[in-house]
Amino acid sequence: MVLAAEQEYLSLIAPELPEILVRRYRLLRKIYYSAPIGRRSLASYFKMGESVLRKETDLLREQGLIAVETRGICLTSSGESLVTAITPYIKSFLGLTVLEEKLSGLLKVKRVIVVTGDLENDEVVLLEMGRAAAKILRKCLKPHMVLAVSGGTSCAAVSHMLSESGGPSGITVVPARGGLGEDVDYQANTIAARVAQKLKANYRLLHLPDSLSQDALDMLLREKKIKEILDLINTARILVHGIGTAEEMARRRGAGTEEMKRMNEEGAVGEVFGFFFNTRGEIVDSIPSLGLYLEDLGNRVDNVIVVAGGRKKAEAIIAVVGNHPRDLLVTDEAAAKRILELYGHKEGETIYPNSNGIKI
Repeated sequence: MVLAAEQEYLSLIAPELPEILVRRYRLLRKIYYSAPIGRRSLASYFKMGESVLRKETDLLREQGLIAVETRGICLTSSGESLVTAITPYIKSFLGLTVLEEKLSGLLKVKRVIVVTGDLENDEVVLLEMGRAAAKILRKCLKPHMVLAVSGGTSCAAVSHMLSESGGPSGITVVPARGGLGEDVDYQANTIAARVAQKLKANYRLLHLPDSLSQDALDMLLREKKIKEILDLINTARILVHGIGTAEEMARRRGAGTEEMKRMNEEGAVGEVFGFFFNTRGEIVDSIPSLGLYLEDLGNRVDNVIVVAGGRKKAEAIIAVVGNHPRDLLVTDEAAAKRILELYGHKEGETIYPNSNGIKI
Protein backbone atom coordinates (compact mmCIF):
# COMPACT_ATOMS: atom_id res chain seq x y z
CA MET A 1 0.00 0.00 0.00
CA VAL A 2 1.13 3.53 -0.70
CA LEU A 3 1.20 5.72 2.42
CA ALA A 4 -0.22 9.25 2.39
CA ALA A 5 3.25 10.85 2.44
CA GLU A 6 4.39 8.64 -0.42
CA GLN A 7 1.27 9.57 -2.42
CA GLU A 8 2.10 13.24 -1.91
CA TYR A 9 5.67 12.70 -3.16
CA LEU A 10 4.37 10.81 -6.22
CA SER A 11 1.92 13.63 -6.95
CA LEU A 12 4.74 16.18 -6.83
CA ILE A 13 6.80 14.19 -9.30
CA ALA A 14 3.95 13.08 -11.55
CA PRO A 15 0.74 15.04 -10.87
CA GLU A 16 -0.99 13.23 -13.73
CA LEU A 17 -0.33 9.82 -12.15
CA PRO A 18 -3.61 9.45 -10.15
CA GLU A 19 -5.73 10.25 -13.20
CA ILE A 20 -3.85 7.80 -15.43
CA LEU A 21 -3.88 5.08 -12.78
CA VAL A 22 -7.62 5.32 -12.13
CA ARG A 23 -8.44 5.60 -15.83
CA ARG A 24 -6.55 2.43 -16.72
CA TYR A 25 -7.93 0.60 -13.70
CA ARG A 26 -11.50 1.49 -14.74
CA LEU A 27 -10.71 0.39 -18.29
CA LEU A 28 -9.42 -2.99 -17.12
CA ARG A 29 -12.37 -3.37 -14.73
CA LYS A 30 -14.87 -2.68 -17.51
CA ILE A 31 -13.24 -5.27 -19.76
CA TYR A 32 -13.21 -7.71 -16.82
CA TYR A 33 -16.99 -7.52 -16.50
CA SER A 34 -17.97 -7.02 -20.15
CA ALA A 35 -15.52 -9.12 -22.20
CA PRO A 36 -15.47 -9.67 -25.05
CA ILE A 37 -16.11 -6.03 -25.85
CA GLY A 38 -15.26 -3.95 -28.91
CA ARG A 39 -13.24 -0.72 -29.01
CA ARG A 40 -16.22 1.27 -30.22
CA SER A 41 -18.31 0.12 -27.23
CA LEU A 42 -15.47 0.95 -24.84
CA ALA A 43 -14.97 4.38 -26.38
CA SER A 44 -18.67 5.12 -26.08
CA TYR A 45 -18.77 3.85 -22.49
CA PHE A 46 -15.89 6.09 -21.40
CA LYS A 47 -16.93 8.96 -23.70
CA MET A 48 -13.53 9.19 -25.37
CA GLY A 49 -12.37 9.15 -28.98
CA GLU A 50 -11.49 5.79 -30.52
CA SER A 51 -7.97 7.00 -31.32
CA VAL A 52 -7.37 7.87 -27.65
CA LEU A 53 -8.79 4.54 -26.54
CA ARG A 54 -6.62 2.70 -29.06
CA LYS A 55 -3.48 4.18 -27.47
CA GLU A 56 -4.64 2.95 -24.05
CA THR A 57 -5.52 -0.53 -25.25
CA ASP A 58 -2.30 -0.84 -27.27
CA LEU A 59 -0.29 -0.05 -24.14
CA LEU A 60 -2.25 -2.58 -22.05
CA ARG A 61 -1.83 -5.19 -24.79
CA GLU A 62 1.94 -4.61 -24.88
CA GLN A 63 1.98 -5.15 -21.12
CA GLY A 64 0.29 -8.51 -21.61
CA LEU A 65 -2.86 -7.47 -19.72
CA ILE A 66 -5.41 -7.64 -22.53
CA ALA A 67 -5.87 -9.62 -25.73
CA VAL A 68 -7.42 -8.03 -28.80
CA GLU A 69 -9.30 -10.72 -30.68
CA THR A 70 -11.79 -10.81 -33.56
CA ARG A 71 -14.71 -11.20 -31.15
CA GLY A 72 -13.52 -8.28 -29.01
CA ILE A 73 -11.13 -7.28 -26.23
CA CYS A 74 -10.61 -9.64 -23.28
CA LEU A 75 -8.34 -9.70 -20.27
CA THR A 76 -5.48 -12.17 -20.19
CA SER A 77 -4.98 -14.30 -17.08
CA SER A 78 -2.39 -11.72 -15.96
CA GLY A 79 -4.93 -8.95 -16.50
CA GLU A 80 -7.58 -10.74 -14.45
CA SER A 81 -5.13 -11.33 -11.62
CA LEU A 82 -4.06 -7.67 -11.72
CA VAL A 83 -7.61 -6.31 -11.50
CA THR A 84 -8.24 -8.36 -8.36
CA ALA A 85 -4.87 -7.63 -6.79
CA ILE A 86 -4.78 -3.88 -7.51
CA THR A 87 -8.27 -3.06 -6.19
CA PRO A 88 -7.14 -2.59 -2.53
CA TYR A 89 -4.24 -0.43 -3.74
CA ILE A 90 -6.57 1.78 -5.79
CA LYS A 91 -8.89 2.17 -2.80
CA SER A 92 -5.99 3.19 -0.59
CA PHE A 93 -4.62 5.51 -3.27
CA LEU A 94 -7.98 7.26 -3.54
CA GLY A 95 -8.49 7.46 0.21
CA LEU A 96 -11.42 5.06 0.24
CA THR A 97 -9.98 2.98 3.09
CA VAL A 98 -10.03 6.11 5.26
CA LEU A 99 -13.58 6.77 4.07
CA GLU A 100 -14.56 3.23 5.09
CA GLU A 101 -13.22 3.78 8.61
CA LYS A 102 -15.08 7.09 8.96
CA LEU A 103 -18.36 5.58 7.82
CA SER A 104 -17.93 2.58 10.10
CA GLY A 105 -17.67 4.93 13.07
CA LEU A 106 -20.47 7.26 12.02
CA LEU A 107 -22.94 4.53 11.09
CA LYS A 108 -21.83 2.16 13.86
CA VAL A 109 -21.34 -0.66 11.39
CA LYS A 110 -18.74 -3.33 12.16
CA ARG A 111 -17.30 -3.05 8.66
CA VAL A 112 -17.91 -0.85 5.62
CA ILE A 113 -16.70 -1.66 2.11
CA VAL A 114 -16.65 1.24 -0.37
CA VAL A 115 -16.35 0.44 -4.09
CA THR A 116 -14.77 2.96 -6.45
CA GLY A 117 -17.23 4.95 -8.59
CA ASP A 118 -20.92 5.81 -8.78
CA LEU A 119 -23.39 3.09 -9.73
CA GLU A 120 -25.86 5.72 -10.98
CA ASN A 121 -23.38 6.59 -13.74
CA ASP A 122 -21.46 3.33 -14.14
CA GLU A 123 -23.18 -0.06 -14.34
CA VAL A 124 -19.93 -1.85 -13.51
CA VAL A 125 -19.95 -0.37 -9.98
CA LEU A 126 -23.04 -2.38 -9.05
CA LEU A 127 -21.34 -5.58 -10.20
CA GLU A 128 -18.25 -4.68 -8.19
CA MET A 129 -20.45 -4.14 -5.12
CA GLY A 130 -22.04 -7.52 -5.76
CA ARG A 131 -18.65 -9.19 -6.00
CA ALA A 132 -17.48 -7.59 -2.73
CA ALA A 133 -20.64 -8.67 -0.90
CA ALA A 134 -20.48 -12.18 -2.35
CA LYS A 135 -16.91 -12.57 -1.12
CA ILE A 136 -17.91 -11.57 2.42
CA LEU A 137 -20.99 -13.78 2.30
CA ARG A 138 -18.90 -16.85 1.57
CA LYS A 139 -16.75 -16.16 4.64
CA CYS A 140 -19.88 -16.03 6.84
CA LEU A 141 -21.39 -19.31 5.67
CA LYS A 142 -21.31 -22.37 7.93
CA PRO A 143 -22.73 -25.89 7.48
CA HIS A 144 -26.48 -26.44 7.99
CA MET A 145 -27.23 -22.72 8.07
CA VAL A 146 -30.26 -20.87 6.69
CA LEU A 147 -29.43 -17.88 4.48
CA ALA A 148 -32.12 -15.30 3.68
CA VAL A 149 -31.87 -12.86 0.76
CA SER A 150 -34.13 -9.97 -0.20
CA GLY A 151 -35.10 -8.78 -3.65
CA GLY A 152 -33.83 -5.80 -5.63
CA THR A 153 -31.03 -4.93 -8.03
CA SER A 154 -28.29 -4.94 -5.38
CA CYS A 155 -29.05 -8.44 -4.12
CA ALA A 156 -29.45 -9.61 -7.72
CA ALA A 157 -25.88 -8.36 -8.34
CA VAL A 158 -24.66 -10.40 -5.35
CA SER A 159 -26.28 -13.53 -6.77
CA HIS A 160 -24.79 -12.92 -10.23
CA MET A 161 -21.28 -12.33 -8.88
CA LEU A 162 -21.27 -15.30 -6.49
CA SER A 163 -18.85 -17.89 -7.85
CA GLU A 164 -20.14 -21.35 -8.75
CA SER A 165 -17.85 -23.23 -6.38
CA GLY A 166 -20.38 -24.70 -3.99
CA GLY A 167 -20.57 -24.00 -0.29
CA PRO A 168 -20.68 -25.71 3.11
CA SER A 169 -22.99 -28.74 3.37
CA GLY A 170 -26.58 -28.42 4.42
CA ILE A 171 -27.11 -24.75 3.50
CA THR A 172 -30.69 -23.71 2.80
CA VAL A 173 -31.43 -20.45 0.96
CA VAL A 174 -34.77 -18.68 1.40
CA PRO A 175 -36.31 -15.36 0.34
CA ALA A 176 -36.47 -12.83 3.17
CA ARG A 177 -39.99 -11.77 2.17
CA GLY A 178 -42.71 -12.61 -0.32
CA GLY A 179 -42.26 -11.69 -3.99
CA LEU A 180 -42.75 -8.18 -5.33
CA GLY A 181 -44.55 -7.50 -8.59
CA GLU A 182 -41.49 -6.39 -10.54
CA ASP A 183 -38.96 -7.79 -13.02
CA VAL A 184 -38.66 -11.47 -12.15
CA ASP A 185 -34.84 -11.24 -12.12
CA TYR A 186 -35.03 -8.94 -9.10
CA GLN A 187 -37.56 -10.90 -7.05
CA ALA A 188 -36.41 -12.48 -3.80
CA ASN A 189 -37.51 -15.95 -4.93
CA THR A 190 -35.42 -15.74 -8.11
CA ILE A 191 -32.38 -14.46 -6.25
CA ALA A 192 -32.69 -17.16 -3.56
CA ALA A 193 -32.85 -19.89 -6.21
CA ARG A 194 -29.83 -18.47 -8.07
CA VAL A 195 -27.76 -18.20 -4.86
CA ALA A 196 -28.68 -21.80 -3.95
CA GLN A 197 -27.58 -22.98 -7.39
CA LYS A 198 -24.20 -21.25 -7.01
CA LEU A 199 -23.71 -22.71 -3.52
CA LYS A 200 -25.09 -26.14 -4.54
CA ALA A 201 -27.50 -25.71 -1.66
CA ASN A 202 -31.16 -26.42 -0.94
CA TYR A 203 -33.77 -23.71 -1.28
CA ARG A 204 -37.38 -23.04 -0.34
CA LEU A 205 -39.47 -20.34 -1.98
CA LEU A 206 -42.34 -18.19 -0.74
CA HIS A 207 -44.83 -17.79 -3.59
CA LEU A 208 -46.76 -14.85 -2.20
CA PRO A 209 -47.17 -11.17 -3.07
CA ASP A 210 -45.01 -8.90 -0.93
CA SER A 211 -48.02 -6.83 0.16
CA LEU A 212 -51.35 -8.25 1.27
CA SER A 213 -54.30 -7.14 3.37
CA GLN A 214 -54.16 -8.06 7.04
CA ASP A 215 -57.13 -10.41 6.60
CA ALA A 216 -55.33 -12.22 3.77
CA LEU A 217 -52.17 -12.53 5.89
CA ASP A 218 -54.11 -13.99 8.81
CA MET A 219 -55.71 -16.54 6.51
CA LEU A 220 -52.38 -17.55 4.93
CA LEU A 221 -50.75 -17.99 8.32
CA ARG A 222 -53.25 -20.79 8.99
CA GLU A 223 -51.97 -22.70 5.96
CA LYS A 224 -49.59 -25.44 7.12
CA LYS A 225 -47.15 -25.28 4.18
CA ILE A 226 -46.94 -21.48 4.30
CA LYS A 227 -46.29 -21.57 8.03
CA GLU A 228 -43.55 -24.19 7.59
CA ILE A 229 -41.70 -21.97 5.10
CA LEU A 230 -42.15 -18.87 7.27
CA ASP A 231 -40.81 -20.74 10.30
CA LEU A 232 -37.79 -21.76 8.23
CA ILE A 233 -37.21 -18.17 7.03
CA ASN A 234 -37.27 -16.97 10.61
CA THR A 235 -34.40 -19.32 11.55
CA ALA A 236 -32.05 -17.52 9.11
CA ARG A 237 -28.59 -16.88 10.57
CA ILE A 238 -27.42 -14.70 7.66
CA LEU A 239 -29.43 -11.99 5.92
CA VAL A 240 -28.42 -10.14 2.76
CA HIS A 241 -30.66 -7.20 1.91
CA GLY A 242 -30.75 -3.96 -0.02
CA ILE A 243 -32.30 -0.60 0.86
CA GLY A 244 -34.84 1.28 -1.23
CA THR A 245 -35.62 4.96 -1.30
CA ALA A 246 -39.06 5.56 0.19
CA GLU A 247 -40.49 7.29 -2.88
CA GLU A 248 -39.34 4.67 -5.37
CA MET A 249 -40.48 1.72 -3.25
CA ALA A 250 -43.84 3.30 -2.45
CA ARG A 251 -44.53 3.79 -6.16
CA ARG A 252 -43.51 0.21 -6.95
CA ARG A 253 -45.86 -1.03 -4.24
CA GLY A 254 -48.75 0.89 -5.83
CA ALA A 255 -49.06 3.83 -3.42
CA GLY A 256 -51.56 6.49 -4.49
CA THR A 257 -51.07 10.25 -4.65
CA GLU A 258 -52.50 10.86 -1.17
CA GLU A 259 -50.39 8.12 0.39
CA MET A 260 -47.26 9.46 -1.28
CA LYS A 261 -48.06 12.94 0.03
CA ARG A 262 -48.59 11.64 3.57
CA MET A 263 -45.33 9.68 3.56
CA ASN A 264 -43.48 12.73 2.31
CA GLU A 265 -44.98 14.84 5.11
CA GLU A 266 -43.88 12.21 7.65
CA GLY A 267 -40.32 12.39 6.31
CA ALA A 268 -40.02 8.86 4.92
CA VAL A 269 -36.67 8.42 3.15
CA GLY A 270 -35.83 4.70 3.22
CA GLU A 271 -37.56 1.32 2.95
CA VAL A 272 -36.72 -2.22 4.05
CA PHE A 273 -39.14 -5.20 4.07
CA GLY A 274 -42.15 -2.94 3.59
CA PHE A 275 -41.20 -0.66 6.52
CA PHE A 276 -40.63 3.00 5.73
CA PHE A 277 -38.15 5.00 7.84
CA ASN A 278 -37.55 8.70 8.43
CA THR A 279 -34.05 10.15 8.85
CA ARG A 280 -34.10 9.35 12.58
CA GLY A 281 -34.68 5.68 11.86
CA GLU A 282 -38.28 5.75 13.05
CA ILE A 283 -40.87 3.65 11.23
CA VAL A 284 -43.47 6.02 9.79
CA ASP A 285 -45.40 3.56 7.65
CA SER A 286 -45.51 -0.12 6.75
CA ILE A 287 -47.12 -2.53 4.33
CA PRO A 288 -48.35 -5.87 5.77
CA SER A 289 -46.35 -8.80 4.37
CA LEU A 290 -44.90 -12.18 5.31
CA GLY A 291 -41.28 -13.16 5.89
CA LEU A 292 -38.55 -12.06 8.27
CA TYR A 293 -39.80 -9.87 11.09
CA LEU A 294 -37.84 -6.78 12.04
CA GLU A 295 -38.00 -7.32 15.79
CA ASP A 296 -36.36 -10.75 15.45
CA LEU A 297 -33.32 -9.73 13.41
CA GLY A 298 -31.16 -8.55 16.28
CA ASN A 299 -31.89 -11.67 18.31
CA ARG A 300 -31.68 -14.40 15.67
CA VAL A 301 -29.54 -13.29 12.73
CA ASP A 302 -25.77 -13.58 13.22
CA ASN A 303 -24.71 -11.56 10.19
CA VAL A 304 -26.73 -8.83 8.46
CA ILE A 305 -25.13 -7.73 5.18
CA VAL A 306 -26.49 -4.59 3.51
CA VAL A 307 -25.77 -3.78 -0.14
CA ALA A 308 -26.86 -0.31 -1.26
CA GLY A 309 -25.24 2.45 -3.30
CA GLY A 310 -25.80 5.56 -5.36
CA ARG A 311 -25.85 9.16 -4.15
CA LYS A 312 -29.66 9.24 -4.05
CA LYS A 313 -29.71 6.44 -1.46
CA ALA A 314 -27.47 8.18 1.08
CA GLU A 315 -30.38 9.39 3.25
CA ALA A 316 -32.00 5.95 3.12
CA ILE A 317 -28.74 4.29 4.19
CA ILE A 318 -28.42 6.65 7.15
CA ALA A 319 -32.06 6.04 8.12
CA VAL A 320 -31.68 2.25 8.16
CA VAL A 321 -28.01 1.48 8.80
CA GLY A 322 -27.12 4.55 10.84
CA ASN A 323 -29.90 4.00 13.34
CA HIS A 324 -30.11 0.21 13.57
CA PRO A 325 -27.24 -2.28 14.08
CA ARG A 326 -25.81 -3.88 10.96
CA ASP A 327 -22.68 -6.00 10.57
CA LEU A 328 -21.55 -5.06 7.07
CA LEU A 329 -22.37 -2.33 4.57
CA VAL A 330 -21.25 -2.55 0.96
CA THR A 331 -21.74 0.75 -0.86
CA ASP A 332 -20.16 2.90 -3.56
CA GLU A 333 -17.98 5.99 -3.48
CA ALA A 334 -20.81 8.36 -4.43
CA ALA A 335 -23.10 7.24 -1.60
CA ALA A 336 -20.23 7.21 0.91
CA LYS A 337 -19.22 10.79 0.17
CA ARG A 338 -22.82 11.99 0.24
CA ILE A 339 -23.32 10.33 3.65
CA LEU A 340 -20.35 12.27 5.00
CA GLU A 341 -21.87 15.48 3.62
CA LEU A 342 -25.15 14.72 5.38
CA TYR A 343 -23.34 14.16 8.65
CA GLY A 344 -21.98 17.69 8.43
CA HIS A 345 -18.50 19.20 8.29
CA LYS A 346 -17.76 19.36 11.99
CA GLU A 347 -16.33 16.23 13.53
CA GLY A 348 -18.85 14.51 15.79
CA GLU A 349 -21.78 16.60 14.56
CA THR A 350 -24.56 14.83 12.70
CA ILE A 351 -27.50 16.17 10.80
CA TYR A 352 -29.50 13.03 11.57
CA PRO A 353 -28.65 11.99 15.15
CA ASN A 354 -29.38 8.42 16.26
CA SER A 355 -32.68 7.88 17.97
CA ASN A 356 -34.08 5.25 20.27
CA GLY A 357 -36.33 4.01 17.52
CA ILE A 358 -37.40 0.42 16.97
CA LYS A 359 -34.38 -1.86 17.00
CA ILE A 360 -34.09 -4.08 13.96
